[in-house]
Amino acid sequence: MTILKFILFIIFEALLVLSYKKIKTEKTALFKNIIFILFQIVIITWFVPASYFSGGELAELEMNRIGIFDFFQLLFGSFQFQYFIQILFLLVSVGALYGVLGTTGKYRAWIEKVANKFKRKEKIFLILVASLLAILTSAFDYGLMLLIFIPAIISIILTMGYDKITAVLSTFGAMLIGTIGATFNENIIGTINSQIPSATNTTGIIFKIALLVLSLATLIVYLVRVKLTKTKKDEAIEDMFIGEKSSNKYPVWPVYVMFIIIFVILVLACTPWTSFNINLFTNVHNAVTEFTLADISFLAKWFEGAKLTTEPFFGSILGTITEFGSWYYAEMSVVCLIAAIVMGKVYRKKLSEVFANMAEGALKMIKPALLIMLAYTVVYFTGNTYFFPTIADKILSLTKGFNVFTTTVATALGSLLHVDMVYVSNYILPQTIGMFAGSETIVALITQSIYGVTMFVAPTSALIILGLSYLNISYKEWIKKTWLLTLLLLAVSLVVVIIAALI
Repeated sequence: MTILKFILFIIFEALLVLSYKKIKTEKTALFKNIIFILFQIVIITWFVPASYFSGGELAELEMNRIGIFDFFQLLFGSFQFQYFIQILFLLVSVGALYGVLGTTGKYRAWIEKVANKFKRKEKIFLILVASLLAILTSAFDYGLMLLIFIPAIISIILTMGYDKITAVLSTFGAMLIGTIGATFNENIIGTINSQIPSATNTTGIIFKIALLVLSLATLIVYLVRVKLTKTKKDEAIEDMFIGEKSSNKYPVWPVYVMFIIIFVILVLACTPWTSFNINLFTNVHNAVTEFTLADISFLAKWFEGAKLTTEPFFGSILGTITEFGSWYYAEMSVVCLIAAIVMGKVYRKKLSEVFANMAEGALKMIKPALLIMLAYTVVYFTGNTYFFPTIADKILSLTKGFNVFTTTVATALGSLLHVDMVYVSNYILPQTIGMFAGSETIVALITQSIYGVTMFVAPTSALIILGLSYLNISYKEWIKKTWLLTLLLLAVSLVVVIIAALI
């Protein structure tokens, strides 16, 4: 970059920062932060040339500047991705489910019953919840599907008297701990290993477990030291799905039975069983979907020669459905919608009333869902302009050979701009591995741990955006209350990585 270009870059950056500071509103802070990053990308593309990493070398391209029309084409184009649409559908479906639950009167009674059972043992509840969510995230690729249970957990935590920051740390924060110490999570470990041919699920497993245990211990100590304070009046109102407690003749047990059933479905349907060499569900799926009436002897004779005998019977009724072990956001969204209708009928609601409650609950989740989709536009902007490999190369080339700290900086910046681990692995990891052959295991540890730490504070973090927008917490307040925890998690990650490098 020439001196003139550098001066112009500084001027544009200064103007952008000044414009950002002029817009002072807490209600749209998350939206403002994401838009600010998108404009940062626009400015960078005007001064940093595009490039791509291939065959162990950086191939330089020409400038790939974003113009006015390019900006909106990229913005609208990112909303066409099926993956992003599925996230939106899942969040809205969860809102629909809780929209029905909150009107039963028994959901709130169940929340208060659980909270009362842990009276004077509130911190034990926090530890149990945080540990469970961290371990589930570490071992399994459930991702945002755990959100199905998080509104209920948050309601219990708030009912106990804890503040909203504690509620987010115990839930969404715990899921990020599971990301830092991912062990067998396919979305994290699987995508990382796809870039390292020699890697297996057990490669560096001791260090991954160390990351999980030490990071979780850090979060637990942080939570245990939090003083129990009475929930403010406005915070009780902002728990948007707790609903009202009303006396009626209906029992409360259907609520927790429903959660148990959904959790069982989640485990059975969303755990990649074939990765553990378990083919039971694949065989069952094939047997059910391929079953025809011709398979029943007396029916085969009755319908002999009829087309009905050769067409899949259950397969036609069920439609296109994947086997247990490969369900994801779309399928669990359907489960939530079915559960909402069933719970409405269990509590003797008219179908029209159930649909109205579902619509009302879904609308409450529209804002968090759209904010998350907007955050994902950042990776679309970054991936389509190819500027990041140039910046990463400059950072990684500051030292001769592999360096933990420069790799950490490049990974943190790449995580902020690529949002999801799938894109971090596909766009960042090949470059760091290609430049530092022989350090693949260490680079992999840095990638998963630094990605998780970065997502604690990144304005593009889907989990943090969801937690803050759900409970109406300002981003500024979040950073103020969690900066020390983030630094401690960073220190833990670096210590484990350095020890792994020395060994």
